[in-house]
Amino acid sequence: MNSNNSIDMYEILIVDDTPEQIEMALVVLKGNNYKVRVSTKGSSALKLLEKQKPDLILLDIFMPEIDGFELCRIIKQNTEYKNIPVIFLTSSGDEQSIKKGFEAGAQDYVTKPFNTTELLARVKTHIKLKQQTEFLYLANRELDSFCYSIAHDLKAPLLSMGKLIEYLSLDYFDKLGEDGNTLISNIHKKSGELTAIIDHLLEFSRMCELEMKPEHINLEQLFRSVFDELMLTRPNRQVELRLSGLPDITGDSIMLRILVTNILSNSIKYTAPRKIARIAVEYTEYPDSYVFCVTDNGVGFDMKYSLRLFQVFQRLHSSKEFEGSGVGLSICQRILKRHNGRAWMTGQENQGASFYFSFPKNPPI
Repeated sequence: MNSNNSIDMYEILIVDDTPEQIEMALVVLKGNNYKVRVSTKGSSALKLLEKQKPDLILLDIFMPEIDGFELCRIIKQNTEYKNIPVIFLTSSGDEQSIKKGFEAGAQDYVTKPFNTTELLARVKTHIKLKQQTEFLYLANRELDSFCYSIAHDLKAPLLSMGKLIEYLSLDYFDKLGEDGNTLISNIHKKSGELTAIIDHLLEFSRMCELEMKPEHINLEQLFRSVFDELMLTRPNRQVELRLSGLPDITGDSIMLRILVTNILSNSIKYTAPRKIARIAVEYTEYPDSYVFCVTDNGVGFDMKYSLRLFQVFQRLHSSKEFEGSGVGLSICQRILKRHNGRAWMTGQENQGASFYFSFPKNPPI
């Protein structure tokens, strides 16, 4: 609900240039305890949006200056307004306009002349959905903040513990004996692993908080650069990377570097048992998006566990087989969601795995 409105009074913006339709909608909506503002032109509607955001927009298709389709696209491309539900007002049976309205980003439509019951039902439904979406968003933000605070508070004493273990080992190395030093070494290793997990958890939490800064990204160059950096720490590995003329994309450069680093790290890690590891990056182009596929010849996985792959701290292989925190793929999914994309995986045990991710050609960031 709009925070500036009185209790239980939601605000609706009607954008229509037909006096009869405006009057009818005003009677129905005000009679059901809705606050209503009216604009007869797209340009004035945008000015009203700047002053105060409504809970829902009723938008006519045919108007002077800017038609409803273009106005809807403008609204949905603005991060401030994109979550406001838009219901198109259209003539009965105009299927082409209905389809075009959904493509522009509208949530629903109502045919004219209005059926009072239908209009109220659709308005109530979409305001309720908007409320639920906002509630879930705030709940996730609070959970992320909580996780960040806990992880941040744990990291300092863990780092101190690591230093104390180092001092203990240096000062008492001769007195501890072989068994004692082995124990100290194991404690230090586990402390480091826990610190690494906390670092990943902090990174995971930050993915929802970081401000998006869109840039033009040469994706093929990014994959090559990240791969070269990763291989510097693995001089004894034989890993072949094949790139298939990847397209340029628009996105946040920091997040996308983290994304590519996690994807390639995953492939390099799970191809460790192979004498020659092979990683291939290909893509398929669609009208509004790309779907990228990163395939490797690693150990693969059983597809019945595929739903666990993108959950935090979920692992399909033991830490003795492969090191890791179980957070990397979750971070990938969050980064892609911030860009209106998504990730999924396919694989087969001992037959390798494929990491797929979709990415819009024009992400609204």
